[in-house]
Amino acid sequence: MATFRRARYLVLLISLMVGNTGLATAQEETPAIEIVDWGLTSAKEVGSEVSPDTPTGLNRLVEGPVNVTRTENIHACIGTSFGVLYEASDIGDTGVLPISVVVLHPLIRTPDGRSMQKSSWPDSAVQQQRYAGWVFERDFELVSGAWTISLRDLSGKELAAKSFKVIAGNCPIS
Repeated sequence: MATFRRARYLVLLISLMVGNTGLATAQEETPAIEIVDWGLTSAKEVGSEVSPDTPTGLNRLVEGPVNVTRTENIHACIGTSFGVLYEASDIGDTGVLPISVVVLHPLIRTPDGRSMQKSSWPDSAVQQQRYAGWVFERDFELVSGAWTISLRDLSGKELAAKSFKVIAGNCPIS
């Protein structure tokens, strides 16, 4: 009986050691994304790409540096842009982590009849600052409420997020 208990204890001890090693490895390999700044932004647009999961069907491509005025309160006017600057760490040997930018927003009704409360597009996180954001381009996008920019891995797990309070109206006449 004592030999059986010792053997069972030894098996349990070995399985815990092996299990803990696996957990530690999994935790070390989990990529980390940190939002380092957020708010009103301005960036040089360098083009666009088709992005069917957005209200306008396009994703604007920007080039840095991106200037940021830190705030969580955004006045939604045509041309206003806001977003986050983020960087990744622990992304492995490739130095690139494919992610999705997901913007959760109040209901947007597009002219083509779609109703959207989430917009998304693919991106890549790297070990230097990157930008993910939104620019109000069309009147139907000007909706008040909580907007959240979420950076997610390809399985949908949220790696980082930032919420904003968006208020439509009170735009200067230009």
